[in-house]
Amino acid sequence: MNKKKAGVAFIVLLTCALAGQALAQRPEFNSNADDLAQIRSVLEAFRQDVIHKDGYAITRLMLNPNVLFHHTNTQEEIDGARTYNAQFDGIGPSQLDGFAKLLATSKDKLEETFRNIEIRQDGPLGLVTFNYDFVINDKVHHSGIEIWQVCKIDGQWKILSVAWTIIYP
Repeated sequence: MNKKKAGVAFIVLLTCALAGQALAQRPEFNSNADDLAQIRSVLEAFRQDVIHKDGYAITRLMLNPNVLFHHTNTQEEIDGARTYNAQFDGIGPSQLDGFAKLLATSKDKLEETFRNIEIRQDGPLGLVTFNYDFVINDKVHHSGIEIWQVCKIDGQWKILSVAWTIIYP
């Protein structure tokens, strides 16, 4: 092989090796223990607010009243909604107000349990994922995966968005 072809081959191999290394690396997060603990306390506050049926307190954990707070719709639900709204995007308006009202008015015993909690934080932005069970009168009503985006503003962690799946037993 001549020097020119060998040089091209080397560059191709180096490029492939670097691309493969980049794909294999996980994102880096600049987490710190204090912020992770504060984010965990937001999770616990949310859980306690559900138990105490304090819809107002839940809304205070949010960055603002317009945050995304919605389950992901099934394709069947999307198709049904599109019969009256051709532009339905599968999410719709925030369900925060409805959830807060449910908590404030429900006569049932309510609880949301979390497991497999994973928190990733990088500066003022965090991502929280976990499995959940929504429990009504000591029976699991529905379960799924929940994903929160959180952000730190004025020294406090606030919920920027909440999205979840729903699986009925």
